[in-house]
Amino acid sequence: MAKKLNADGSVTTMSSAEETAYNDLQTEHNAKFKQYKVFRTSGLYDDSNKQQTKTVYGKLSEQLDMLYRDIHAGKLGDDAKTGEWYLHVKKVKEDNPK
Repeated sequence: MAKKLNADGSVTTMSSAEETAYNDLQTEHNAKFKQYKVFRTSGLYDDSNKQQTKTVYGKLSEQLDMLYRDIHAGKLGDDAKTGEWYLHVKKVKEDNPK
């Protein structure tokens, strides 16, 4: 039988029903985590409809490179709104309203 850690720090043995509930929860969690790992570069997992959401922002490495070039060009503060990354994300948001 499995053990559980109680809020007061004591350890007790789980009942059969508690162990079954815990195992079911772990199975559900593991399935969602696996789904996330498979699709993490193509969007986010929407739990409400059990589907993958799309992403059109591009690869993270490309976005980071855009940010680097903007920072290197001194596009900070209000000038950041003229930067490559900001304009790219702004266009994606305008083309894909929620």
